[in-house]
Amino acid sequence: MFRLLAVLAMLSAWVNGAHSSPNDSVKVLPDSSNFVTASLVIAEPLHALYSVFGHATLRMECPSYDLDYVFTFESDPNFGTFMTGIAGKAKAKYVAVPTDMFINDTKKSGRGLKQYKLNLTHHEKQELWRLLDEEMMAGAYRNFNLLFTNCLTTSILNVQRCIIGEHFEWGKLEYPQTLNDGELFRHAVRHSPWAEFLFITFGGTAYDRRSIQEFRLTPETIVPMLRKATITNDSTGVSRFVITDPGTTLVESSGKDKATPITPNIVFGGLLLLTLLITLAEWVLHWQQVAKAYDILLFTAQLLVSLLMLYITFFSEMFVTQWNWYLVAFLPLPLLFWQIRNKKSASYCWLGYSIVLVLFILSTPFIGILDWSHQLITGSFLIRSISHFKD
Repeated sequence: MFRLLAVLAMLSAWVNGAHSSPNDSVKVLPDSSNFVTASLVIAEPLHALYSVFGHATLRMECPSYDLDYVFTFESDPNFGTFMTGIAGKAKAKYVAVPTDMFINDTKKSGRGLKQYKLNLTHHEKQELWRLLDEEMMAGAYRNFNLLFTNCLTTSILNVQRCIIGEHFEWGKLEYPQTLNDGELFRHAVRHSPWAEFLFITFGGTAYDRRSIQEFRLTPETIVPMLRKATITNDSTGVSRFVITDPGTTLVESSGKDKATPITPNIVFGGLLLLTLLITLAEWVLHWQQVAKAYDILLFTAQLLVSLLMLYITFFSEMFVTQWNWYLVAFLPLPLLFWQIRNKKSASYCWLGYSIVLVLFILSTPFIGILDWSHQLITGSFLIRSISHFKD
């Protein structure tokens, strides 16, 4: 059995271009418990949109054969275009990276990196390495999805798959895991207001879901969860915690990554103030041409956002959603009202639209996905709608 694991370890090295031979300086214990080490490696989040959640990988080590690789789930750059990402069809695959290289790349990004050994049996670590080798050889056959196929979920599912004659159980859930999917998401990106704003804008009904636990994981919360999670022997009923290791810091955080001080509240609060000032200038100073030009910009932007929102809501696989409450505010009805020749009919349309927007704003405390950052934009639409009704 030990020989089989050695073959698997050497196979992984061969795939990655390395030809290993036994390292006589490493003494393998009689129970082979130190022959292979499996660890969960967590990279801290950054404020950039693509790394706002952090990153999770699995590190596999075989010191006696000088093998040390990080298996990381990455989007395939050949398919990682903007539109395939928006469509939820960006391909992702496992890549085996020499740990030294992975650590150096992490240092360059300035993010912290910690490692936690997994409390697996010798045979389970053998099986995990085999599964990761298979994943790597399979290439980019899965679409990246924020819920179902991301770096952390795939890592934990592979850990669960490698268990032999035992079963995995999550422990008692504590905050923030008691939140629904959307609230848990807000908690995960609470330090990055723009990431929260953009993902909430397009999240739709995924916000109110409560997915199975494997699809509700974040790099920030996974280690405390695994300290409570257990692996139980099917025959004896004896259990052990998945992680008992206090953790090892591989890279210290540089602390240089800072969120921009210009938040959505500042930007869209400024938009609301500008809309109010232009509307007052239209009423008092008769700046109709300025107001008209502003309306063209404002409602054209509304149209573009609504088209993207409709596509993501009904055609994209990114969030697995069927409805988005923000479509109420962003549907480009004002552009249709401008086509109505009868002034009285148009006035009634603007009045109805204004009432809908008022009710939508008043619904904010009662619908979880709604927040005041977005409603500042709704307020801008409302002010211009009232102005057209008044005319």
